[in-house]
Amino acid sequence: MSHSKYDPLDNTFDEIITRALVEWHVPGMSVVVLSGDQTFSKGYGVSKISHEKVTPSTLFYAASTTKSFTAAAVSLLVDDERPVKSSDSTSAVSKRLEWTTPIHAILPEDFVLQDMYATNHTTLLDALTHRTGMPDHEASFPSSTTSVRDAVRCIRHLPATAELRQEFIYNNIMYTAVSHAIETITSQSLGAFLRERIWEPLGMKETFWTLEEARSAEMEGGVRLATGYAWDEVNSLYVAEDPPDFPVVSGSGAIISNVLDYAKWLRCMMTCSSPLSPRGHSSLTSPRIVYSAAKNPYPGDHLYALGWYVDVYRGEKIIWHSGGWTGFGSVMAFLPGRQWGFAMMGNTARTSNYVQIIAYFHLLDDLLGTPERERIDWSARWRSKLEERRAELANARERLYPTIPGHILPTSLKIEKYTGRYVHAAYGVMAFVVVGNSLVADRLKQEIAMEIRLEHVSGEFWLATLAVVNRSKQDMEVVRAEFRVDADGECRRFGIELEPMMKGEKIWFTR
Repeated sequence: MSHSKYDPLDNTFDEIITRALVEWHVPGMSVVVLSGDQTFSKGYGVSKISHEKVTPSTLFYAASTTKSFTAAAVSLLVDDERPVKSSDSTSAVSKRLEWTTPIHAILPEDFVLQDMYATNHTTLLDALTHRTGMPDHEASFPSSTTSVRDAVRCIRHLPATAELRQEFIYNNIMYTAVSHAIETITSQSLGAFLRERIWEPLGMKETFWTLEEARSAEMEGGVRLATGYAWDEVNSLYVAEDPPDFPVVSGSGAIISNVLDYAKWLRCMMTCSSPLSPRGHSSLTSPRIVYSAAKNPYPGDHLYALGWYVDVYRGEKIIWHSGGWTGFGSVMAFLPGRQWGFAMMGNTARTSNYVQIIAYFHLLDDLLGTPERERIDWSARWRSKLEERRAELANARERLYPTIPGHILPTSLKIEKYTGRYVHAAYGVMAFVVVGNSLVADRLKQEIAMEIRLEHVSGEFWLATLAVVNRSKQDMEVVRAEFRVDADGECRRFGIELEPMMKGEKIWFTR
């Protein structure tokens, strides 16, 4: 391949991504491709509906691609041979920080799990490789008024679903715990540490840690922050999302940046250059756990390193990570054997990631010379998945309650008796009111803002629809729920399936 003639973002690519943006209702996307020492970048569509085009400089929330930076921060601290400083003391412990340092040794009062062995033995490495045994508990993520420390303290109230180091279970809140540990050791915010040790050395001048920082830079001129959107299927229009502003995502998804700055990060990673050490680069990209996942687009079993997925596509190692958050989707990747990589950022959740997979597999297949007959029609695959999802939702009652009696049992109490506040120490408040024949609770102040609507099935068993704000119908979840009525005729407990990894076990709220 002649670099002088190589143009990955050619007319064919323009047509592919423009068509995909329209089909999947994504307002805009920016793209950068690195090939050796060359950088190609373009913007497509709009960052704000009807009046502002996307450019390679447009800022987007980078979501879970943040994880690679959090892991890199730990690598720098390990290289520094920093002493372990505990949050309950101003003095340093004599031991130096290692990947195998238990998080509890740094955060003895804050990092506590339900299992004492896991509390004492869960290391920074375990958290960064998603092998703590703890599921994501996404619906528990608290409001924007909750500090990182308080969010970490909530982990003690969340059940694990596997033993430590036995299974890959993706978990954002564990990255928040690592963020809290880094801040404890360095006595500065993780964002400030990253700026000092990674962003400034790489010239990443348009990368920010908080919405406030990004807006301040926008006010000063020179950068523009994209608006995140959701597609309203009923009215066929885009709905602007409120910009995410949740400190709790910290080490797991806080970064706001653009593809040009991410090109600098990717080039650092694929050339194994400073400010990271050779040992740091090796640590970050060495696989630590094998897993299988239907959502991973690459064939076969998969590997996870530290804040990076490691896969093989047509004989080439690809190191990558995607991200998705309210109103935004992103992806970055590099092929170390080819010194080639890319980053893409869009302004919708989920569907931006669909378009990115369509776009980057075109780039990969062109790079690797994949025959046309062996290329996947990703749009067709997504359409098929959505049809399966619609069928699943349409048959939710029969699927979740296959043995409903012919004679439906009435509830023990009048529906009004089930209303009121039910509380869980980590998941917060579930406050039900009667709406028609349903019970409804709004959890709009949680990070994952949703309405929960209960429809009676039989006896104390209910069907619960989890409607996340602005998500399409096929993105809704339908799960089982139930009330527990005491012998004295009072309803004091409510259970609901809020964590898929718990495989049917419920989260219980107490009145």
